Amino acid sequence: MGPANWRSVIVSEPDDDLFGRLKAVVLTAQTSSDGRIRLPAERRLAEQLGVQRSTVRERLATLENLGFIERTPGSGTYVQMPKPGFVQLYFDLAVRLGYVSVDQMEEAREMLEREIARQAAIRATDDDVAALAELRDRILHAETIADGLRADHEFHMRLAYTTRNPVIILMIQGLSTVLREVVHQRRVRVRQVPRGAERTNATHIPIVEAIAARDPIQAVAAMDKHFRVWDEESARVLSARPAKAGSNDEGTASDD
Repeated sequence: MGPANWRSVIVSEPDDDLFGRLKAVVLTAQTSSDGRIRLPAERRLAEQLGVQRSTVRERLATLENLGFIERTPGSGTYVQMPKPGFVQLYFDLAVRLGYVSVDQMEEAREMLEREIARQAAIRATDDDVAALAELRDRILHAETIADGLRADHEFHMRLAYTTRNPVIILMIQGLSTVLREVVHQRRVRVRQVPRGAERTNATHIPIVEAIAARDPIQAVAAMDKHFRVWDEESARVLSARPAKAGSNDEGTASDD
């Protein structure tokens, strides 16, 4: 599974017939009076790129599907930051096509989360800490697995947001969303292990404490424990009975 050797992951030059031309479209954009980056009209784009208008429409459709532009009827076409769905689609297809495994996705996420915890302890505002504390409480007191899953997902997204780094935010959104179903299935089983949910949920407490104390070393240590406990409980799940049908919406939620 995955690339045969390290050379196969080296990024090659973009294909001139697709990426290069799409890039050329974006580079023609100009800032409008409202501060948004607006593309020229289709006719002018066709003239600038030396192609037919039908070709321009195809390229614009590709950019729109990838989330790089937004078309506003009567106003124009604007360049925008791609939505998380773009990264989510890439990771989802990579898993489904066997290029990467779920375990590799989880490993990558854990690597990111440790650095996220460190940066959060350095950059968090009082509002960030308050929001994380509220989400921690929602996790601890969740009455259903679905409630716990939502609260935990929001907790980790808020941590990523606290870094103020859009690249980190985009990456963690893509990884976490693709892994949500896997995490949900494990939660259903972890709750069947004595004190499994309680142990995993409690690991959020020292994370928030370390960030509130603005202590990056302790924040990383808390995140390490967070994943270590999760791995231990997941291993215990292997010896637990399979979850009963219909149990997906009940019980205390566990952490991921």
